[in-house]
Amino acid sequence: MNWPKTTEIGKFLAKERFYAQNTLTGALKQALVDDVEKITISNRLARDTLNVDAGTEFPEILVLKIKLKHKKINEKLLDALDKTICAGYVLFVLEYGDKLCASIAHKTINTKDSSTIDKRWTTEWMDGLNLELHGTTLDKIYNGFIEQISAGRVKTEGVGLQNAVDRDIERTKLEKQISDLEQKLRTTVQLNKKFEIKDQIRKIEAKVKELS
Repeated sequence: MNWPKTTEIGKFLAKERFYAQNTLTGALKQALVDDVEKITISNRLARDTLNVDAGTEFPEILVLKIKLKHKKINEKLLDALDKTICAGYVLFVLEYGDKLCASIAHKTINTKDSSTIDKRWTTEWMDGLNLELHGTTLDKIYNGFIEQISAGRVKTEGVGLQNAVDRDIERTKLEKQISDLEQKLRTTVQLNKKFEIKDQIRKIEAKVKELS
């Protein structure tokens, strides 16, 4: 990513730092051992590293580069790691071989030492990443990252980030309902039941279209 040199950190982050954190269950601690080879703070985006204003909730965006042992993405592990860093937003760059992907969450701070992950978005594996820095404040850059990584599912213009995230959360729930109904449709024999299910699917699809 073609970002200013002033943002570069390149600091190794020991996995042991996370073991004592309450956000990691025993299974997630084991996943950290089994799946993660190395964690590095690759960049720090903040008022003093970029010519932008500070964010309203968090003063910085930390970019954590995680080198994986296997080509699989454990979003529950990413959420847990994210919640250990309450001082800032976190953008994950995952690396396996010559492939990269990016992951970011909408995070709400509850207290000084507690935050909630509302929703996470992750790109497909790609040959390279080119996330652009949009905006003159850290909040706008964070919004821009979510818009880019969500592949257009989250559109903040005119509605604001929280409303856009809420819409995508609702859209995801509706898409799950459609998937479940389609599965039910494939196993339903009675013709009248099939018509009922198809009608339900059409109504939910209309709601999804409104949220898109």
